[in-house]
Parts: sequence; C-alpha cells; structure tokens
Amino acid sequence: MLKKCSRCGSEMTIMLRNVVYRRSVKIYNVPVHVCGDYECSHSQVVEIIKEDLKQLMKELGPAPSQQEIEFEQISELSHLLVYVADQSETNQETAVRTVVENRVNELLDLFLLAQSLGDERWCTEIRNRLVQIV
Repeated sequence: MLKKCSRCGSEMTIMLRNVVYRRSVKIYNVPVHVCGDYECSHSQVVEIIKEDLKQLMKELGPAPSQQEIEFEQISELSHLLVYVADQSETNQETAVRTVVENRVNELLDLFLLAQSLGDERWCTEIRNRLVQIV
C-alpha cells in the first residue's frame, strides 16, 4: 500500500483520520494516505476503502442527523489498522501480518458457522469482509 504523492512525489504513509460529513457526522478512523513532505501535506482516502466510504455517505443522505460513526465497524481495513495501532509491538510489519492472519481465521470460523446455520446474508457479509483484506 505504499504510494507516492501525486503533487510532490514524496512517499505517503497511511494514517487513521476523522472525517466530517455534511458538518454533522463525524466518521472516526478512516484510513488516509498522507504526504510525508510537511510543506505539501496532501492527503487522500485509501483507494481500497473509498467505495465503503461512498456507500456510507450515500446511506446517510444529503441531510444526516448529528452522529458519530466508527468506520472500523464498516471497513475491515480500518478495523485491522485500529487494532494494529492499539498494539505496542515495535515491529509493525510482523504485527500487521499476525493481525491479518488472525482476522482471516476468525472470519473463516464465522463463515463456517453462518454456513451451518444456512444464513446466506451473513455468509455474503463475511465474504465481503474477507475480500477486503485478502
């Protein structure tokens, strides 16, 4: 997920940011690429979660009520990044790999449960979450 800034060419890092939608909805922990050049400071939403964010905004509509939303409840990538950020491990690459493996295993277990219950809607939801991280 390394990316170069489209404005200055510097390397961008991924950070979790809060986004305000229509001045009334705070969306917490949205993964955003941020330019490492302090003079540029360009930022943009991580491509892989753009559709989830667009869908959320569409569901909220043009005049949403005052509310706060934790984006990690909607996006698997955001969920994993929040979890990794909460870890105090110094080797973040190893932490990310471990967290992703554990989450994939957890989702596969849930998928088996959903399948055994015959819950197609739940199976589809879990499939969508797996696609986001593998």
